[in-house]
Amino acid sequence: MSKAHTAGTCQDAKLKKPFFDYASMSQGGCRAGWASEASPRLEFDNIVAKYRNRKVSSGALLLVGDDVHTDAMAKSSIRSGFDNGVLTNFDVMENVLDYIFTLLGCTDDRVAQPIVMTETVCTPYSSRRHMSELLFECYSVPSVTYGVDAAWSYYQNAGTLNDDALIIDTGNVASHVIPLYDARIHTNHTKRLNLGGQAMDEHLLKLLQLKYPTFPMKITEWQAHQLIDRFAYVADDYDRELAGFLSPDFLKEHDQIVQFPFPIPALDERTAEEIELRREQRRQQMKKMQENLARKRQEKVEQREQELQSLTALRESKSELETGEFVMQLKDAGLANEQELDAAIDDAQNFPEDRQPPTFPLLEIPDEELTDEQKQEKLKQKQQKALKARMEQEELERQDDELRTNHFDQWLEDKDRQAQPDPSCTTGGVHASQQRMRSIADLAANESTATGNKRRRRGDQDDDFGAEDDDWNVYRDISKEDDDEEEEADLEELEKNNKVLEQHALFYLEALDRDARAKIENTTIYRFTEGCLPAILEKPAAPQTIDNAAIVARAAREYQLHLNVERIRVPEVLFRPSLVGLDQAGLLETIDGVLRQTVRGPGLVKNVFVTGGGFSKVPGLLERLRRDIVGIVPVGTQVSVKGAADPVLDAWRGAAKWSTTETSTFKQSCITREDYMEFGGDYLKEHAASNRYFRC
Repeated sequence: MSKAHTAGTCQDAKLKKPFFDYASMSQGGCRAGWASEASPRLEFDNIVAKYRNRKVSSGALLLVGDDVHTDAMAKSSIRSGFDNGVLTNFDVMENVLDYIFTLLGCTDDRVAQPIVMTETVCTPYSSRRHMSELLFECYSVPSVTYGVDAAWSYYQNAGTLNDDALIIDTGNVASHVIPLYDARIHTNHTKRLNLGGQAMDEHLLKLLQLKYPTFPMKITEWQAHQLIDRFAYVADDYDRELAGFLSPDFLKEHDQIVQFPFPIPALDERTAEEIELRREQRRQQMKKMQENLARKRQEKVEQREQELQSLTALRESKSELETGEFVMQLKDAGLANEQELDAAIDDAQNFPEDRQPPTFPLLEIPDEELTDEQKQEKLKQKQQKALKARMEQEELERQDDELRTNHFDQWLEDKDRQAQPDPSCTTGGVHASQQRMRSIADLAANESTATGNKRRRRGDQDDDFGAEDDDWNVYRDISKEDDDEEEEADLEELEKNNKVLEQHALFYLEALDRDARAKIENTTIYRFTEGCLPAILEKPAAPQTIDNAAIVARAAREYQLHLNVERIRVPEVLFRPSLVGLDQAGLLETIDGVLRQTVRGPGLVKNVFVTGGGFSKVPGLLERLRRDIVGIVPVGTQVSVKGAADPVLDAWRGAAKWSTTETSTFKQSCITREDYMEFGGDYLKEHAASNRYFRC
């Protein structure tokens, strides 16, 4: 069932003509008011929910319509009186009617005005019977008239029901193709398509969930409905326009970005001057540290030179001193005999160029196994190793600078080659990797080497090691720590190369970033999910200066939806139900079936009327229908497609207009209480806009 109407109030005694309470009931919404008014006084969702507030009342309250959204707990108990477009739950309907009559001022024990109510095409008798029983038994209405909402919508726009027409009603859960000729609708030739506006909401929601599986916010059906109202349109040629989205220019023109609310990330509020001052302080600190290290190195060299001079002077004084005095001076210098003096002089003369490479044996021993003296020595060895590594690094940098200055092209090729991974380590299927893995596996399992010897004597060089993924898990047991260290070393080396390239070949790194972005942006999935926005590299080669505006823009992109192909794909389900998995003919095939069944089929396309609150509001539907209908009718047939001025409210207005202008027809169509008592609740008096009634 679908709609309701009245004029004035139930207590208004000054109005001389009768007033009719007109109700429009449907799964999409409820509209109710007085027949003499231009628009319904009430318009709300046809749903109810229980609400319990322990602070105010111990009992549960009933929320009707939009009020159910005022409380989060009430949303979990929302109920509707409709099931797939058919009124089935009359407990809910009684609550809705109580709400309507109370707000319209009908507070007496009975409703004294006649009721005009809409219903869907081919409503089951049981549904009409329960509605009539509810109206006559609970509200004691004097009479009720039922009619099809789509027919009254046509009456509101055309002013008559005597013309031949083909009415296309796109509701919330279903669509109908209804032929109108011989001054009445013919339900026996009406066809139903199980697709309505709700199918578009659900389809778009599923598409967005599939397209953005990691979207940080939950998208609701209500939000999907709002997106359809704003951005969806029916393509004139779906296949051609769908292919057009592969063109960047076409995509840029039709891509719509929907921004959801997002949290503002923590920003650096310092000014550019403060940031530059901080950098300058760091540079001064580094410079001071380098000066201290240079001073210490110079002091150490001077100390070594003074020590060499004193040892040399002591050796030369041997000829001038007596043996006893010379021995005493050796002891004062910490030397036992003359041989140690010669060794000390040789050591000082050969430092540091001719000295043997230092070793650091204590570094490999845990501290728990060392004495206090050894721990102090280990600390010295750490410092010596760090000094040695720094000196080696300085030498490498000097050689690198020399190569870059004299042979820049070769230097750039070397850096590029160092940045590339070793091809021999890219896969585990090469023979060398198999041999190495096989050896490691033997060690891990403590296998005897005899097994490998026997295998080699048999000539079995390839035992399919590595064919299973589990074979390579042996790395985890043998060399996990070594792999981590090697990876860290590789990353450090790569970082060093990037710093050198940033300083001397920034254009090369920028070219690498451009190529990486182009590779990402040229993929179809990226264009459909991110539109024409530039790709964001997780680890760009060139240094990036990211200010606060860029940080906010990047955070905003995580909460953006791009609607492109969905804009035409969602409403296309009306013509191609297979897009949503529905094994049913599309709207065009349904129209063709209706035209073939009626003798006036070709004449009906001269007056095609589209109404309903589902697909009829989508832009481009009328043009698409006219184009497609022209293709299924004989050449030269006149085709005219028009839409309702207000697809949602015209059914209500049409019924109100019909009940006040077609007074004689209206009175003949009223089902009185006497008719209800005699013929039963499913009884229907037929008229031009009603369903057919067959006595059983």
